[in-house]
Amino acid sequence: MTKIPEFIDTYSDDLLYLIDLRDSHLTHPGKNIYQPLFHASLARIFCAFMVGSIEAMIENWKDKDNNNILAPYFAQSSNVDRINALIINFKTNEIEIDENILKQYLAIKYVRNTIIHSNWNENQKEFITRMGFPTDTRNLNENHLQIMYSVNIEMMKYIASIEHKEFSQFKFNNKLPDYKRYFTKKQLLGFLWNNLERIDSEIYNGNEITDAIIEEAIFDWNIFKNIALSNRINFDKLDEYTLTLQKVISDKKYSVIPIGFLNLEKIKLDSEESSKILENLEKILTLSKSEIIPFIEAFIEGEKSYNIMINISISSLLKKLSIVKPTINGTQISKEAELAEKIFNLGQLYYNYAEKR
Repeated sequence: MTKIPEFIDTYSDDLLYLIDLRDSHLTHPGKNIYQPLFHASLARIFCAFMVGSIEAMIENWKDKDNNNILAPYFAQSSNVDRINALIINFKTNEIEIDENILKQYLAIKYVRNTIIHSNWNENQKEFITRMGFPTDTRNLNENHLQIMYSVNIEMMKYIASIEHKEFSQFKFNNKLPDYKRYFTKKQLLGFLWNNLERIDSEIYNGNEITDAIIEEAIFDWNIFKNIALSNRINFDKLDEYTLTLQKVISDKKYSVIPIGFLNLEKIKLDSEESSKILENLEKILTLSKSEIIPFIEAFIEGEKSYNIMINISISSLLKKLSIVKPTINGTQISKEAELAEKIFNLGQLYYNYAEKR
């Protein structure tokens, strides 16, 4: 397994948890949140960790930088000069960038330094304002958080592109996840999952598997399956997708760069530009052109499976129940257990590919 550098790993986790916190906090049915205060606070924290994350990535990637593209970031010069030199280097090396992203990053770094040191640099305020940020951190809002989120992802893309410049041509998902300010079926799925985990835990701890327990578990499972799986996972192709990912992993045909941020579902391979897209994907995925579409389909389905079947609890529970009572209220539990296990295993293959296991 490829060892991920400590701070690349921890900063990534911290930023992901902050975004998860945003969703769970704002949609919590038992909380009343004053959003301006919450978003200002979240933006301040995100800002600090985001700059740390980008700088850790730059430090880690400098050993892969054969063309010294990132060298200006380590130069003894002003922040403005370093960012401007980076812009020139990216362009000279044919890496597609948006100059404004790097300038926004610089403004975010200024705001981050202000927060860390509790002191504004008066000489930086005009530039910070010009880049769309306030000069009072209490006035940071959801729009500023969105800019930070987008800049973070685009900067990661630019840095990763020093190895494979084709990477910069792909569009990433750089929008904050949507959330609803009311109770949703997604939260219902969380409650159902937690309840099934608790039933599994009760059985693991030696409690008897009664008809009442089985009825509760299958009731929860059927609702969970109908909401989370039936309209999202292609049950008929699970075996095909599993074989595709198994082969790619056994052949160790891993992508040369992380592809988690690529919006694979929106890549159109039937357009006039499909030949160029396939050519770039061939380099990134280290697959032949005939393997690319089956892989993308399996990868997308695997990612969905991984995000839904987050651990083996439900699969394990259904297996135990099927031994005690194969059928209940018209549900053939053994088939449900087999389905849950297939989805879980496909999700694990996605994870193994992403982690190069």
